[in-house]
Amino acid sequence: MSSDGSVAVWCVHRARHGEATAEVHCNYWRVAGDADFKGKNGRVRDFLELGVWLSEPTQVAKVNIFLPFSLSLTAIEDCAPYFARVEIAQGIFNEPLTCNSRRGPQCVELIKEGTPFCRVHIFMTNNGVLDEGQLVVSENSGGTLLTITRQAIDEVCTNLAAGSPVYFRLRMYTENKEPFVRTITPRDRLFQSGFDEVEYVDLRLNEARTLPNRVENLMLADAADRPPVTLTRVAFLTAVPVLADVTLSSRLLHKSRLLEHNFWNDYVPSGIPDGMMVYHWREIDPAGIKDFSAFVKMQTRRTGRQILKNYLIIAFAFGVLGNLTASAIEPSLTRAFSFLASSFGK
Repeated sequence: MSSDGSVAVWCVHRARHGEATAEVHCNYWRVAGDADFKGKNGRVRDFLELGVWLSEPTQVAKVNIFLPFSLSLTAIEDCAPYFARVEIAQGIFNEPLTCNSRRGPQCVELIKEGTPFCRVHIFMTNNGVLDEGQLVVSENSGGTLLTITRQAIDEVCTNLAAGSPVYFRLRMYTENKEPFVRTITPRDRLFQSGFDEVEYVDLRLNEARTLPNRVENLMLADAADRPPVTLTRVAFLTAVPVLADVTLSSRLLHKSRLLEHNFWNDYVPSGIPDGMMVYHWREIDPAGIKDFSAFVKMQTRRTGRQILKNYLIIAFAFGVLGNLTASAIEPSLTRAFSFLASSFGK
């Protein structure tokens, strides 16, 4: 697995086309950041969501995504079906929307004030797993390369009104918090009933110096014979437990809010802890964004039954050890004091 949070997203134009633009939405959900949260099904995992918005999608041949960790097709989930719930669609796009599920092609049509807003593609599945004809997954440089194929783009563009954008959104589960989150815990934490833990989230998008050479070469090769699709907006959101205080950010915060538990809890199979905060950073440049990085430092007060239990066990063990030590050395101390007393008495 790659050692850092370097992600790459690039779209390839079809032959004789070059006017499409794209947006990338990166969301990191720190669901496992609350140590006391057990989840609805007992399996609590962090995950990364990547959304790709395409204008002029009929000009795009494929969308490539590189992730700096190993991933199987079964660990990828299509988020599109959730968009059939109006509150989810409105929460993600922050727009007053209505939605209409359609089949042939499978998609969710989002409508704003009576006019098409975008079409969200629903990937075909095969035995509950995303169909490899629409999403190809392969190992690359110790990470994973995902390719949204032309078949998927053609399907979502069927009978698409001119000028309407399309949207893809995938969720990738991580078995541990790396490579996007690092944790620094105090060395004396076992001797405290509560302690401050420092975590930082580090996400880098299309940053050439931190990407593997094979991935960088692949991006250059795709752009060699046709113009690259211009990336005009990058949005990065992280959802963290409310107890985590953001103490440092490499970018100016766009906004933050408390996550509405009543409907976002069903958005995640394991559910989410009560009280999660969303922090949002973004960059917009119609001329094109070459790369994007976000470094966020958080401080969390860790306490709870298990931490208190560990502290009491260690305190009790030290108490017992102290008593045993005192009992062991008491005869020797008594003899020493007796000898000194008798020596001074002569």
